[in-house]
Amino acid sequence: MDCADAEPSTTIVGTGSDTILVLEPKSFKPFKSKDEYLYAMKEDIAEWFTCLYNCCITVDNFFEVLETGVELCKHANAVRKFALERQDQLGNKSQFVRHIPNGEIQYKKAVKAQTFQARDNVSNFISWCRDIGVPEVLRFETDDLVLRKNERSVVLCLLEVARVGAKLGMLAPTIVQMEEEIDAELAGEPPPPTKQIITCDLKSLDEMVS
Repeated sequence: MDCADAEPSTTIVGTGSDTILVLEPKSFKPFKSKDEYLYAMKEDIAEWFTCLYNCCITVDNFFEVLETGVELCKHANAVRKFALERQDQLGNKSQFVRHIPNGEIQYKKAVKAQTFQARDNVSNFISWCRDIGVPEVLRFETDDLVLRKNERSVVLCLLEVARVGAKLGMLAPTIVQMEEEIDAELAGEPPPPTKQIITCDLKSLDEMVS
């Protein structure tokens, strides 16, 4: 599977500063095994990352792209930036904004997989996950990603990070969006509004979608 095959299904609504990008809803069939469910989660997160950052990530290269920790740390800093923008809008009204660390994650950009620098990047991301309140049971260890010791833990942690971003108003993977809609329905509330993408490079995204 190449990058062209990995382009997410998206809809662009509006123009200019009011442009909103949403992942197209898709139906999920019952999964026959845990492996099938893991594959679906990886696929969903890969489309989400591609949509947000126009990076070349697919189900097939999922862990190869993430194992240096660079994309993970970049996402953590994007969440921090988004949280700061929300803080300017909401002040101290949002408890989720207050839980985002103030400092950026420091990481090495040009690193090779399984090197000390790559492991350090991954470790910094895991520490950041702890700081934003991701429960220990949902956090992964460095070797879970670098050595593929527990791929499921990595995926579950990324979904939990996506839930934190969703509470701030960021775009979330389809699975997380569905969870929010179900929670709202059970609570008798209207479904959550469509998320506006502030972290997305719309110019590059327009090129990708076209």
